[in-house]
Amino acid sequence: MGRRFFLLLVVFAFAAPAGATPLVRGIDVSHWKGSIQWPRVAQGGYRFAFAEATNGFMADWTYGRNRGGATAARLAFGAFHFARPAGSTPQGVISNAVAQADYFVSVAEPQTGELAPVLDLERTGGLSPVSLRAWTAAWLNEVYLQIGIRPTIYSSPTFWRRSMRDASTFAAGGSQLWIAHWRVGAPRVPAANWGASGWTFWQWTNCSHVPGIKGCVDGDRYRGARASSAVMAPPPVAIDAPTVGGVPQTGQVLSATTGTWQADPAPTLAYQWQRCTDTTGETCKAIAKAVTSTYTVSAADVGSTLRVVVAATSRARSAWSASTAVPVNA
Repeated sequence: MGRRFFLLLVVFAFAAPAGATPLVRGIDVSHWKGSIQWPRVAQGGYRFAFAEATNGFMADWTYGRNRGGATAARLAFGAFHFARPAGSTPQGVISNAVAQADYFVSVAEPQTGELAPVLDLERTGGLSPVSLRAWTAAWLNEVYLQIGIRPTIYSSPTFWRRSMRDASTFAAGGSQLWIAHWRVGAPRVPAANWGASGWTFWQWTNCSHVPGIKGCVDGDRYRGARASSAVMAPPPVAIDAPTVGGVPQTGQVLSATTGTWQADPAPTLAYQWQRCTDTTGETCKAIAKAVTSTYTVSAADVGSTLRVVVAATSRARSAWSASTAVPVNA
């Protein structure tokens, strides 16, 4: 009787309270974990995994094997980049970030049906908070331009407070948070609870004991009912490109159509007018504050061409389509 009562107490203590957000178990790994028996990981109740794809400008040689093994074991899978920020000038900082982002995408090859890619921020590279924020923004933007989703950010509360000055701009920009805070009952979330949205993934320990993996493993949790709800959906598809109507002359108002898009659910649409030096769209720059469906041609546009780019976003995935560039006459 006494033993039965004790067991009931244990079950009650570990049961989630009514209405509580369920937590899905996962892990994150790199080449340091050696060979992993992924079927055993899945049998142990783990439902997602992140694997290092790149570390600065070095590829993790186990990435392909881990990706294939985790996917075959039906775990939701995602790739992360261990950041090595660098740069001695503002231009150098941006250039380094873009180059690392391009390298990451080329190695990781993020796909629909996988978890959003992750930027792992643990090193400053000697950059000031201002420069590190610029580096981070450039990396995130470059990956977003290439695959159409805002990457997740991994960081500890202390690193974010000290090295990023508790910046909230990345939460506002749509990046989710993977918080690293070990051996606590609940993680401390920076940037005003990450823009009031809270954490999405939580690395709660650096020493889980997971079937199929030797030694300690980083243990993670996803704040949701199923890891599958966190994977990337297909991006919207442009069926017809946007068009520009009106007379392209100084003082005249041009109007844009959105084009035709295929997405489920229906996408939200945003406009950006661009000034180009050719008709191919290869040398175009965004016009500041020109983000509505209409644009009044200015004297600065004479001798250039104008086009509109429409961005469609559905389930956090984005795609872009541009109109034909029209020449502007005086």
